[in-house]
Amino acid sequence: MIKTQNTQIKKLRADSGRSEDTAKLRPEWRQRLVDAERGITFGIRLDSTFFIHFFTGSAVIAAAMLLGLSATHWAIIILSMTTVLCAQMFNQVLKSIWNLLGKQLPEESQNMFKAGTAAVCVSIVGSVITIGIIFSSALYRLLF
Repeated sequence: MIKTQNTQIKKLRADSGRSEDTAKLRPEWRQRLVDAERGITFGIRLDSTFFIHFFTGSAVIAAAMLLGLSATHWAIIILSMTTVLCAQMFNQVLKSIWNLLGKQLPEESQNMFKAGTAAVCVSIVGSVITIGIIFSSALYRLLF
């Protein structure tokens, strides 16, 4: 902890990847960025479905470039794709919690894991419909 001139106490977190001997103090906001990057890396390595999401996302981006979409359409597509990835990350959290504590939780708690899987499915269906509408309107504009 470090005291500033106003005698406020700021907490600085040590880099979790290093040993305590060589721990580097970082501001809280920077440590959150490091944790976010490591969380994304861990989530991608943990489940193979991220490969499918990134592969289809690459195909969507390539098709969007070919169709010459507007900035608004790009924003909607990116929002749809990040919604799917975010839902998948939260599903991974639920799956990890279930793997750690599943035996100790009551039977009804399985519905929590099913709800997480359903959230991923709903976000995928919504994204496919949204991107389909954008692509079909762009194709209609190009063809007619």
